[in-house]
Amino acid sequence: MGEDASVNNYDIISIGDSASSNDDLSNSDRTNYFRNISLSYFAAQPTEMMSKHIEFKELCLESGNPEAHYIQGILQLFVKEDEQAGLYHLRQSSDGGYIDGTYLYGLSLLAVERFHKGQKYLDKLGWKENRSTSDQCWERVKKSLTDIPYFMNQGYYIARANLETLCGCRSRKRRGRVCNHGYYYERLNQFFEFAMSKNN
Repeated sequence: MGEDASVNNYDIISIGDSASSNDDLSNSDRTNYFRNISLSYFAAQPTEMMSKHIEFKELCLESGNPEAHYIQGILQLFVKEDEQAGLYHLRQSSDGGYIDGTYLYGLSLLAVERFHKGQKYLDKLGWKENRSTSDQCWERVKKSLTDIPYFMNQGYYIARANLETLCGCRSRKRRGRVCNHGYYYERLNQFFEFAMSKNN
């Protein structure tokens, strides 16, 4: 009936030892605090940080919070249409260990025709052994992108067509075989169709 908890995991997560949370805070490290604070609420609604919580977002970015980089990557790439800045922040998110950042970074690289690097990042999610992690990431990424009004880029269509040609998905499917690179095309196609649906 309800959504899988791993997909709908935007509840606030307590960080650190709860027993020591009420103890003396004079030794607390501000940078560590902003690096580790959960921004899962904002990951589900990134546009909130663009207008209402700018200073908080900046503190988290300065401290290297991977969720803050994920949110900033979405805002830069899909709202401000700054590809370079968007990809930079998504990579920081991925390098910081945020798996949704890894997924969206890999997917975004595919969408701008940096296929080899995009495949490398998507492979970090272990999809060859089990696709459930990728599927859960995709559901959360879709939720993050829901509030973004229009982010379809003509380049996504070209990238999808080029990736399909590169891996030969159509011809292999006609002969009854599965394309070795079909996973990447499938993921890019999901993204493309989701972006198209937002235009309607």
